[in-house]
Amino acid sequence: MARKALQLTRLLADSGHEVQVIPIPEGVGSRVLWEVAPGRSVDVAPAMAHPAWEDGRWLAGPILRLRPRPRGLRGIYCDACALVALRRVLLSFRPEIVHNHLARRPFPRLARALGLGGNLVLTHHHGEAGDELDVYDRIIFPSQSACDAIVRDSGFPREKTGTVFYPMNPIFLSGEVAPDRGRSGICFMGAVRQRKGIDLLLDAWRRDPRLRREPLYICGLGPDLPLLAKARTRDGLPIHLEGYCSPEKLARLLQAVRLVVIPSRLEALSVSLLEAICSGVPVVGWAANVREVGQKLGMPVGIPFDGRIQSAQELVDAIESAGSAGFCSTANRRAMAKAARAVFSEERYRDGYLQIYKDLL
Repeated sequence: MARKALQLTRLLADSGHEVQVIPIPEGVGSRVLWEVAPGRSVDVAPAMAHPAWEDGRWLAGPILRLRPRPRGLRGIYCDACALVALRRVLLSFRPEIVHNHLARRPFPRLARALGLGGNLVLTHHHGEAGDELDVYDRIIFPSQSACDAIVRDSGFPREKTGTVFYPMNPIFLSGEVAPDRGRSGICFMGAVRQRKGIDLLLDAWRRDPRLRREPLYICGLGPDLPLLAKARTRDGLPIHLEGYCSPEKLARLLQAVRLVVIPSRLEALSVSLLEAICSGVPVVGWAANVREVGQKLGMPVGIPFDGRIQSAQELVDAIESAGSAGFCSTANRRAMAKAARAVFSEERYRDGYLQIYKDLL
């Protein structure tokens, strides 16, 4: 979510648009310049500001309109600081578009209290419906499957939605795709937690002796890292803990592994899945994403898997199927990467949002 917001900020600034960042829900601070690319900075305003005497003329009304109401004097003061900071940015910058990237509170609560409307855009990065979606004039999703699910669950009008697929870091959009010969190992990418199916992945390795003959690379950090340490020491699983991976390190690893497996229980759109496909690596991953990306590219990109309803043994079967169904041939890897690189470019991402802004205005 943060990476894609940064990417869009950089692309808009590089295209000559004025961009102001207010990092809600960060705390009290001073204005800073945020270097989004070498030689390119945008202004970052504090998300909270101490009220001045002149703010007393207008502040009582928005405080009373806040829902839920603030609790206690501390709550009232913190909400007042957030309202003052947001209003000051809006009055000084006078944006044509206000674009939020966090589907949770506090932004919609503040926007409603200030009476904002007419140009509010949300990119809904989450798999579950966010808070107070009716405050937005447009909601943009990173996949059509996420859009369909959130519209169904929230009742938000479909005609006020749009879809813009995530772009990839340029490092995943160029370079040769390594041949299948010489590749080994399977890679998991993302937050190390059960929502991403890390428990299912470990159970699959415990079940199948063929899987245990090749390394399992874990790229990411998260609350369930102790599960990995236990599986490596107690069960002897061939786990390689890579931790946080820079785009450069991840790109090199994706040219060496055979397959990417992320047995998620819910995704809006997995960036890791797209990075793998753009690198020519088939995936076993969130079913809706795998199907939709395959349809978008006009070719299969892996095996759909739903960690909510499928078992560790079914994950073993899916991994074996991906390895034997022709996905991993050198020709298929290169065709898949070529198709994906044409679709998930930064230019398409920028132009998709610029068109949405123009339509809204």
